[in-house]
Amino acid sequence: MNYQILPMGNAWKNGMFSVPSLVANEYIKLASEYQLKALLLILSNGGLANSKEIAKTLGCTESDVDDFLEFWVDEGILVIDGAAPVEAKTQAPAPKKEARPEKTKSKKELESIPVPTLTQKDITAALNQNPELDNLIQGAQEVFGRTLSHIEQELVINMVQYYGLPSEVVLTILQYCKAQKDKHIAIGNAYLGAMAKNWSEEGITTLDAAEEKLLELENSDKYWKEVLSVASISYRNPTVNQREMIKNWNEGFSFDMIEYACEQMKENAVKPTLKYVDKILKNWQKKGIKTLDEAKADNEAHKAKNEKAKSGKLQGTPSFDISEIEKKAMFDDNYDI
Repeated sequence: MNYQILPMGNAWKNGMFSVPSLVANEYIKLASEYQLKALLLILSNGGLANSKEIAKTLGCTESDVDDFLEFWVDEGILVIDGAAPVEAKTQAPAPKKEARPEKTKSKKELESIPVPTLTQKDITAALNQNPELDNLIQGAQEVFGRTLSHIEQELVINMVQYYGLPSEVVLTILQYCKAQKDKHIAIGNAYLGAMAKNWSEEGITTLDAAEEKLLELENSDKYWKEVLSVASISYRNPTVNQREMIKNWNEGFSFDMIEYACEQMKENAVKPTLKYVDKILKNWQKKGIKTLDEAKADNEAHKAKNEKAKSGKLQGTPSFDISEIEKKAMFDDNYDI
């Protein structure tokens, strides 16, 4: 479909203002939603506005506004408080050095170094210095069909620079996320970050390895639903840790053993949880129990031991002296017996 601005109508009653073609042609994909909104407010106000006014209109803090607009200052579109103007970028940027592929970090490295927090200035600098990152952000926006938020841009950049994943692997993760959302399965930024960490630790650095991992996730989803069904527990989606937990179950036990562990959990747990089932399975693993018959025999032996312990307590020596109680009842004016 083709769209055209109506030459007359209510849209024009308050006048009009100019927007540089450069903004529409080059920055529409690179700039975030709020960066564009803040710039439009400045342009509509004759090219001059302060942080307080913009913050009030956008419903955010002045600090947020300064962060949004720092992008346009760095790009030479705006100046602050009458500073010397910077020449706008009207020509193609100079060739940039080819980015070297990042190495995936070990689990120890990831735990010792915190995930970087990136300002808008950091993000802009990273995109200017690394054309591969710039292309990745644009590719990510095409996947989601919208401009990425600041947090999303930070996450995508950290997937490459911090977790060391190649761009094509990052796009694979984002496409998986979009496919899950299309199925009305919520995938948050925290889950994506955990997923990137997990893939980095596993050394998934090629498309073939990524496709294999996605197939594993698909099978994991089916297994997850089966486990929840026999456990009679309602969860929404497995976390990364829960996926790892049930993967260990699948590799170490037959499904009938898992089903039996779920039955034991229902009988004994005050509040049924998968953690309770995990403890049962780990206990069996510690004892070297590998079959359903061995698990049932162990359970019967445990019940018999408990019954014997209860019986012993009833038949054993009382923990009180009955003669002493009778003596006090006869001779003492004691009402606390």
